[in-house]
Amino acid sequence: MRTHDIGEEHALPLPSYLSYLLYQTEQHRRALAADCIAKHGLTFPKWVALVALRRFGECSMTRLAKLSASDRTTLTRSVDGLIRDGLVERKTSPTDRRIVVVSLTQAGEELLTRIRADIRPLNEEVCSELTAEEQVVMTGYLKKMLGGLIEEPEWKQDVLAFNTPAEALTAPSSSL
Repeated sequence: MRTHDIGEEHALPLPSYLSYLLYQTEQHRRALAADCIAKHGLTFPKWVALVALRRFGECSMTRLAKLSASDRTTLTRSVDGLIRDGLVERKTSPTDRRIVVVSLTQAGEELLTRIRADIRPLNEEVCSELTAEEQVVMTGYLKKMLGGLIEEPEWKQDVLAFNTPAEALTAPSSSL
C-alpha cells in the first residue's frame, strides 16, 4: 500500500487514484442522472446532446460532438432519435450550404426546462459533502485538469467557460 500526504492508503499512484475517484464519482452521478432523465423519456446520450445544443446553439454535428465530448456514432444516433421525437431539427447552414446544422425545437427547450427542475436537486445532492468553498476550489482544479486535456484551442474556451446560453439570457431560468 502506498501512503500519500492526503492521509489515505491505497495501492495506486496518486494520479491513478485520482483518476479512479473521478471515474467512480461520475459513474455514480451519471447513473442517478440517467434514472432522472429516463422519467422524461430520454437516454443519457440524448440528454447530453440536448443540453449541448441549448448551451451552444445551432451547430454542426462535428462541433456538437467536440463540445459535448460525445462519440460521433452515438451522437448521430441520439440526434436522429431527437429529430424523430421533434426535439431537434436538422437544416442546411445559413452560412455554408455544404454544412448541415442541428438546433433545439421549442419542444426540446420545454423538455429541458422540465428536466432541469429534477436535475438541480440531484446535482446539489452530489455536491452535498463539500462546502461552498470546497466546491469553488474543486471547480478550479477540474477546469485546470480538463483544460490540459483539450488540445484544440478553438474548443477549449467554449468547453471550459460554462456561460449562460445566448438564447436564454433573458429567460428567468437560464442556468442548466
